[in-house]
Amino acid sequence: MIPAISSGARMYGLVSYLAGPGKANEHENQHVLAASSSEVFYAGGAGAVLDAEHVHNLAATLDEARVVFGAEVVRRDNRKLAAARERGLGGRAALAEASIDENVWHCSLSLPPEAGALDDAQWSSIVHEFMEEMGFDDPDHAQARWVAIRHGVTKNGGDHVHIAASRVRDDGSVVQLFRPHPERSDRKEGDWPRAQRVCRALEAKHGLEVLSGGRDMPTRGTAHAQSAHADKAGRPEAPSAELARRVRAAAVASESEAEFVRLVRADGLIIRPAHYDKTDPKAVTGFSVGLPASEYANRHGKPIMHGGKKLGEDLSLPRLRERWIDDKNARADARSAWEHASRNAAPSPPPPPRGEQPVIAQLAAVDDRLRSILRPLAQSSATEADYVRAVRAHRDVLIRPRFARGSTTEVTGYSVALRPSLAADSDGKPAWRSAGYLADELKLSSLRQRWPGGTDHQKLAAAAWRRADVTPVHAADSRPAGPRAAAAAEAANRWERRVNSVSDRTSKSWHTAAGDTAAAVGAAARHMGGADARDLNRLADALSGAASERRSTGAAGSRAQTRSAVARVAATMIAGASNGDDTTLLWMAVTRQMIAASRAIAEAMAAQGHLRQARRIRAASAAVDRRFADRAPSPAANRTRPAARRQVSAGPPIERPRPTPRSNEGRRGFER
Repeated sequence: MIPAISSGARMYGLVSYLAGPGKANEHENQHVLAASSSEVFYAGGAGAVLDAEHVHNLAATLDEARVVFGAEVVRRDNRKLAAARERGLGGRAALAEASIDENVWHCSLSLPPEAGALDDAQWSSIVHEFMEEMGFDDPDHAQARWVAIRHGVTKNGGDHVHIAASRVRDDGSVVQLFRPHPERSDRKEGDWPRAQRVCRALEAKHGLEVLSGGRDMPTRGTAHAQSAHADKAGRPEAPSAELARRVRAAAVASESEAEFVRLVRADGLIIRPAHYDKTDPKAVTGFSVGLPASEYANRHGKPIMHGGKKLGEDLSLPRLRERWIDDKNARADARSAWEHASRNAAPSPPPPPRGEQPVIAQLAAVDDRLRSILRPLAQSSATEADYVRAVRAHRDVLIRPRFARGSTTEVTGYSVALRPSLAADSDGKPAWRSAGYLADELKLSSLRQRWPGGTDHQKLAAAAWRRADVTPVHAADSRPAGPRAAAAAEAANRWERRVNSVSDRTSKSWHTAAGDTAAAVGAAARHMGGADARDLNRLADALSGAASERRSTGAAGSRAQTRSAVARVAATMIAGASNGDDTTLLWMAVTRQMIAASRAIAEAMAAQGHLRQARRIRAASAAVDRRFADRAPSPAANRTRPAARRQVSAGPPIERPRPTPRSNEGRRGFER
C-alpha cells in the first residue's frame, strides 16, 4: 500500500476533484466510504454517488472548524523566500510570497495493480486505523474532521482511496504533523515517514503484500507541477526523471569528480555546486542540476534546479565521491571544474555532428519543407495505414507516433522531422515537429475524419504505427559502431559473468549493481528515439528504483579501485555518441548481457523482499528483450571503415592507468 501526501488551501476544490469525473473521465462510482463522524458521513451522501449538493455540504462540514475559529495553518517555504529576496523583495512582501496556506491535508492510499481490489468494508477499516495512527483521530484532542472517498481505479489499474482532512480541530487547535516517534521518544517523526511506517504495519495486519522501500530504500516521486509542465511542453516524462538518468550515466561513466562535472555540462545540462560547510565556505558539499531555461524554467524564466539527492538517494555528492579517485591532484582538478561551472552557468554546447552539415538551417524553411511533403501524401492516401507507410517510405522524412498518456497502443497524434542529413538540432538529432503545429489539416484527428474507421482499418493503422515507432538507422545519418561495439560487448560479457557468479542474493552490493546497470541502459537510450528509447528508459528507471538504498556514506575514493565492468559499458556508450557512432548498434552489441544482468538483479531484489522493484525490473527487461529480439546487428554494421577513411573513425576508449591499490580490503560483491 503506497501513501501519497499533499497539502492545500481549498477544501471545496479537493472534494470537487475527488467527486468529479477526473482529468480524463477516469472517475466512476464516486462515493464516501468512511469518515471521522456520522455527521461528516451523512454530509457526503452516506455512501451514495456524490452529486453537486453532496460536494457542497461535505466541503462545508469539513471546513467548518477553520471558518468558525478563523484558524490559519501557514508554512513558510524557504526556497520561495530566497527567490523573492533575489528579485529584490524584502520584509513582509517576501514573507507573504513565501507563506503557504496548508489547512487541507490530502493522502491517497494505493494498491499495486496486480494486488486486486478491496471492498468498502476493508478499506473503511484500513482508513480508520490509518487516521488514528497518523494522529487525526486522537482521544486526547478534539476531533479533526476527515472523509475517505473512493472513485474507481488508477490509470494503471490500481485500487485506491483518497482521504481529505482538515488540519483544524473542532476546538480551533491545529493537527501537528510532527509527532514523537513511538520507538524513539527523543525524536519527532513527520507525516511522510509515519505514513510509510503505518502502511507497512497495516499491510501485515490485513494480509496485503508488504512492500519494501520507505525508509531503507526510498523512491522519488514526480511532482504534479512537473507532470503538468511535461504535458504542456509535449515531453514524454517529467524533467526530474530525465535528469536522474543523465546524471547517473555521467556519474558511473566518470573516473573522477572533475570528469563528472565536464560530462554533465557536455550533455547540455546546467550544474551548480552547493556550499554548506560553514567552516570552509569554498568547499563543495553538494550540487544541483537542471535543464536549460529554454527547455524547463519557472515563471521568471530561470532554470529549475534539482539537488542530486532529490533525484536519487545514490546520487548525492558524498555517495558519488565513493566511486571516484580521491587524491591531491583529483581534488585540485575538481575545484577547477566546479569554479568553471560556477562562472559559466550555461552548459557547454554539444559538439556538432560529424559529416555533412545540415542543408536546411532555418526552422521556417524546415516547416515549409515538411508541409510540402505531407500534404500530397495525405491527399493521396486512402487510409491511415497508407499514410503512415507513405511517410515512412519517403526518403527525406521521419515519423513517430504520440501515444495517449498512460498508454502504449492508443495513438492520438504524431510528429515528423527531416532526416538529420537535411536538418538537425544542436545535438545532431532530428528536429521533431508536431503535425498540429505545421497545419490543422495535418492533425491526426483531422485526417481521420476523411479516412474509414472500421475495426479492420484500425488494426492495420495500429500495425503501421508500431513499425513507425522504431528508431531508424540510416547509413547517411550515422556511423558504424566499429571497434567501440566490440569493447562494449567485451565489458558487458565480463559484467554478465560477474553477476551470475554471485550466489549471495542478500548482499547489499546488488543495489550498487542495479545503479551501475541503470547507468549503462540510460546512456544507451540517451541518443535513441521512439519506442527504443522509451523501453530502455523504463528499464533504467526500474533498475534505479532498486539502487536508492539508504545507508551510511563511505569515505571518498573508497570504491575507486573497484570500478565495475558495466561502468565501462556506460562510458563507451557516452564516448560513442559524442564521436558520432550509432548508439543503436552499440546497444545491440550488449543487449543480451544487459538483460541477463537485469534479470539477475530482479531475482536478488525478490530474495531481499523488494517484490515491487523485482516485478518492475522483470517487466521492463521483458519489454526490452521483445523490442530488440529480432534486430541483431549485421556483420557489415560492426566492421570498421576502410583504411582510407580510418583517420576520422573513433577508436576504442582508452582507459587511464589507475593507482595500485594498497590492499584488497573492500573487494567484495560486484566491485571488481
